[in-house]
Amino acid sequence: MKNRSWTVVAVVAFALFTDYLVYGVALPLMPFAPAQAEGARRLGLLYGAYATGVLGATPCSGHLGGRMGCRPLLILGCALMAVSAGLFGLGRPFELLLVARFLQGASSSSVWTAGLALVAEHYPGRRAQMMGFALMGSTAGSLVGPILGGWLFQAGGFALPFLVAGGLAVAAGGLGCAGLPGGRPFRPGRSSVWTLLLDRSVLTAALAVALAAAGWGAVEPILPAHLARTTGTTPMAIGLMFTLATLAYGLVSPGVGWIADRCSTTRTLCFGMVCMAFTLPLLAMVKGRPLITAVLCLVSTAFAFALNPTSAALGNVVDCRGLGSYAPVFALYNVAYSFGMMGASALASAFTGTLSALRTLLWLSAAILSALPLLMAMEPKAAARPAPYPGDEP
Repeated sequence: MKNRSWTVVAVVAFALFTDYLVYGVALPLMPFAPAQAEGARRLGLLYGAYATGVLGATPCSGHLGGRMGCRPLLILGCALMAVSAGLFGLGRPFELLLVARFLQGASSSSVWTAGLALVAEHYPGRRAQMMGFALMGSTAGSLVGPILGGWLFQAGGFALPFLVAGGLAVAAGGLGCAGLPGGRPFRPGRSSVWTLLLDRSVLTAALAVALAAAGWGAVEPILPAHLARTTGTTPMAIGLMFTLATLAYGLVSPGVGWIADRCSTTRTLCFGMVCMAFTLPLLAMVKGRPLITAVLCLVSTAFAFALNPTSAALGNVVDCRGLGSYAPVFALYNVAYSFGMMGASALASAFTGTLSALRTLLWLSAAILSALPLLMAMEPKAAARPAPYPGDEP
């Protein structure tokens, strides 16, 4: 806490870690809930409740973050996360699980909107690099959550994993209270929020977020089915392959931020888009699980290059347009990411029966490449960076 230059990003990283950990704990344990949520229809309702919570709460998160500041929004998100974990721990009735999933989506929206906005606000000179460090927290949570949840479930039953997750959410909220500064009061800038959200640079950055999310979102339903059909790969082996790819994403994230800060956010994300477009079809072209795992790690690395700089790019647009808050554009970031991920998963699942995995990935690669001319013109012409908080920038 004494080193202010790292306090904000450390608190945000822990909050993102807890958010992904709670998600990773809840997802595999839902079929074992006392409310008997193992049916396909009930599981579909639970997944839909989470998405509804994210999309429904995101506009509110952007508005509240702009008006009352991102520190209280982050603390509110952690409180909702703790309540959600407590409701999950009860395990019944099924309607209570639906409420828990909805609150989990709402808490995720608040934590991500506030967390990314806080990093953008406090680190104008190292924005992309510090975003990379913050995103390492989410990567760690996605790796630890399913493992910790399974181990605690075996040790103490269904409620224990959620009690531990709820405790971590309370700890994240406490760190937010103790470690985050009060924040600057909201001051209307030269542009209104609605003008900014209709700004070409903002919408283009949102398109980049959606395309990056779609690229990775299509892999999740396509690759497991392709591996099971062609190589007979077990679910455990597939899970290990995705774990290694997630680890690759987390390890390269700080380096991606360092490159984006020293080169250009636009050039970095366009490089990532090109790499995604060329590596995605390789998943269906190469043979052998070790080689496919290596390609999947390359796709995950390209995903980091394509996605991570967009958060810094959105912050730069806010600086350039003179708006007093970063929260609205990062709310748009969450909406774009959700639509890209869910849309790609739905389309990939729909096309699985009519198109081969290779053709589906080729079509997706063509869509990514076709958007490059628009993405290359995204960067604002003159970004006037605000003065950093005392102690945040060296």
